[in-house]
Amino acid sequence: MSKQSMSGTPECSWVAVTDASGRTRMEARWSVAPAVSTQAA
Repeated sequence: MSKQSMSGTPECSWVAVTDASGRTRMEARWSVAPAVSTQAA
């Protein structure tokens, strides 16, 4: 069996977006946070 590590955990953040007519709305953006690696001794 091989060990696989995940590249990270998805995180959602909200950003304000202004459209061409000047209206502002909140939009969700997903990104992958870097994985924290731990090594066993």
